[in-house]
Amino acid sequence: MLAAYLSLAFLGCGASYTTKKVEQPSPVVFIKPNEPIAIMPFETESVLSNLGGQVSDEVIVNLLEHNPQMKIIPATVVRNYLLASNLGVGGIPDMHTIHNLKEGLKCKYLLTGNLYTSIGDIKYTSSYSSRIASGSVTVRLVDCDSTNVIWAKHVQATFSTTSYYYNGGQQQTTYYTDGQLMQELIRKLGYEVARYFFE
Repeated sequence: MLAAYLSLAFLGCGASYTTKKVEQPSPVVFIKPNEPIAIMPFETESVLSNLGGQVSDEVIVNLLEHNPQMKIIPATVVRNYLLASNLGVGGIPDMHTIHNLKEGLKCKYLLTGNLYTSIGDIKYTSSYSSRIASGSVTVRLVDCDSTNVIWAKHVQATFSTTSYYYNGGQQQTTYYTDGQLMQELIRKLGYEVARYFFE
């Protein structure tokens, strides 16, 4: 009887155990001003899409607006170096690729990311609906010395426009094209990644 009681008490204690979420420090805390960061073109679902490179560029713009003294090696330079060295351009780089980037580009850190986007409609009434571009970026900061991921963040954003209709259902007014919607989404994602980098 005592053994059964103790086992129940133990299980009860185990059931109430929760893990405490520990906030990771932002990269600005440990990156020194003279330590260069190489940024890879963010990987997208389609190899033909250039949206990943556009997000990388937006991240660079926003990082430098926060801190003009940062040393950043842009995605185009990283991509060209990887291609010239016959190394993989997409995905999470392996140890060999990280070592080559460290030696060839003299970078201390490497920022990689995966981008997912979509566009769709939400119809509210017969008179108007919203066209929404949504996206998410998963970014990882790699220490090129240890090849460990030392910071990671998942960032989501949306951008929408409203379409109004005549009574007959004919479209009357749309304020953004799909291309413009996607560009606004890319700007928001680039801004959010940089914001988390410093907060």
